[in-house]
Amino acid sequence: PDTKFLILNEPYNPGGIVMDAALQEEVVGICRERGIVILCDEVYRLLEHDDAVRIPTMANAYERGISAVTMSKPWGGCGITIGWVACRDEDMVQRMVDVAYFGSVCPSRASEIQGRMVLRVSDAILRERRDVILENKALLQDFIENRYSEWFRWRRPNAGAIAFVKFVGPWTSEKLGDHLAEAGISVKPAYCFTDSVEGEVEDYFRVGFGERKMPLALEALGKFVDDHEESWRAVMATNGE
Repeated sequence: PDTKFLILNEPYNPGGIVMDAALQEEVVGICRERGIVILCDEVYRLLEHDDAVRIPTMANAYERGISAVTMSKPWGGCGITIGWVACRDEDMVQRMVDVAYFGSVCPSRASEIQGRMVLRVSDAILRERRDVILENKALLQDFIENRYSEWFRWRRPNAGAIAFVKFVGPWTSEKLGDHLAEAGISVKPAYCFTDSVEGEVEDYFRVGFGERKMPLALEALGKFVDDHEESWRAVMATNGE
């Protein structure tokens, strides 16, 4: 009853899943009844795998909603260090301006110019980004659902370039991540996303598939599994799993 502020992340990181419009309306309705402000991190928005699953920005969906965006994800402009918020509540906008002004009068002029250059060709960049994502997603889907279904499970992502994958072998995701790091393969184990890694959660890790070099990483991951699966089977047989 004392909640004043709700933070969401849509599309969801680390799952790469965006809620449907009906659920968004339900969340907004609950918050509207209670006067709760919603801040929605929408950094993976515009990278939906199908335009049909895109939902309204929180700023459009809710009069007390705030949408936060950065150029680092949809446009790949990490070094530009430009982002923005959108909100229909003018008083809330002014309060955010006052807070931002206290820490920084303005962003870098070079960043502003680079940001404008990127947004002028936004459609072309987003098309190219989504093409790469969909190509890599198909490879990852085959990897998880066919080639190595003995060891991995997932809920297929529908937005962004990330997925939360479950390892069903004998290691926790932390141990798996440590061994993969030794082999030069990077994943983000469950502890990167929660303060409490207990039960089934510790089996999950995040993978990224938004770069052109991802197929090489997937090939290396496949070799790693090939090299270890016999020992995994032996451990699981010993443990009666």
